[in-house]
Amino acid sequence: MLLFSSKLCRFVDMEREIEKAIALIRRGYPKERIIKKISKNLDAEEVYEVAKCRIKIKDKFSKKELYFDTYGLRYSTPEVIGKYRAERVRDYTIADISCGVGMQAIFFARTNRKVLCVDIDKRRIEYARRNAKTYGIKNMQFICGDCCSNEIYNIAKRYDIIFSDPARSEEEKERDLRNLLPSPLKIIEKYGKRDYIFDIPPQISQDKIPKDWEKEYISLNGSIRRLTAYIGSLYRVDRRAVALPSGETLESNDDDVFTLKSEFSNYVYIVDEAPYYAHLLGELEKRYKGLWYVSTGKRRTLASSDNLIKSPFLKPFIVLDYSENLEDIIKFLRKEKFGKVTLRMKLNPKEYWKIRGKIERELSGTDKASLFHINGVYVVAKDVT
Repeated sequence: MLLFSSKLCRFVDMEREIEKAIALIRRGYPKERIIKKISKNLDAEEVYEVAKCRIKIKDKFSKKELYFDTYGLRYSTPEVIGKYRAERVRDYTIADISCGVGMQAIFFARTNRKVLCVDIDKRRIEYARRNAKTYGIKNMQFICGDCCSNEIYNIAKRYDIIFSDPARSEEEKERDLRNLLPSPLKIIEKYGKRDYIFDIPPQISQDKIPKDWEKEYISLNGSIRRLTAYIGSLYRVDRRAVALPSGETLESNDDDVFTLKSEFSNYVYIVDEAPYYAHLLGELEKRYKGLWYVSTGKRRTLASSDNLIKSPFLKPFIVLDYSENLEDIIKFLRKEKFGKVTLRMKLNPKEYWKIRGKIERELSGTDKASLFHINGVYVVAKDVT
């Protein structure tokens, strides 16, 4: 009882100091001054880090009193993605054997019978426990340990599904399953043939992923955010793309064949990144007749059509003018009273602001336009969403 009381007091003290640190950060205090004002009974660096993370959370989670370290916040599953996955996988027991601060495990616990949380980092396991309490989750167990140890194996093997979102190096240039910690390949070697779910970097080349793994690419507001691999009886299809928050999906077992042209027409589209990464551009083209592609790439895929197409996978723009000469484009923008121009082309930050500044210095209107550069042609367009 005394131990529980001591932990509770420390938790209350920690919350109070985090809120104090948040207030000081927002008032512009430097880190050194804030650290000095934090209670000597607590780890001031930890309090400051949690406070900074809470400020950065914004709309990523519905709860605000959550615990993250910097790495944990960067790689934690956003709530909308966590909920989507939890709806797909229901009524199982799940062992999350590299749970971090526990966000995906929390959403699994809402739709499944029981969830085990394992992490080798003692601090993150404690954060996972606190985060589960904030969400009011009670069907979770927390263990600090190595998922590849016999001790953890003997507990986790009793669960229906093994889930893992392994750590990854931020410096790694080319993603590889073998370099993740723990590696999914090592986990399968340890736990044997069964049902698995792995959260792996979407940048991994598909030829480096086993062919019997379903590859589900999830985007959020058009940007690729997750690649989920489903193995065993959870496998449904070779490749799948999901656009959140709408929930629109594409899927296929076939090779990706699509139309690529140099010409554009009345509408241009920024294509959601999930179909590109999932190799499903052909499926998107099949679904929306009259669509074709004018450029493809990891940074941006552009499509076009004669008539407006509405889809969660397509951000549409109506073409207003085009020219190979930038000066002609500036004249058009000035004549049509545009004042702001978003450049939607491949540029490094210095070039971007140099070109945008050059254009906007000659404008005095209030309307906003987008400027594409498609196969050597500047294209002025306006968002029609």
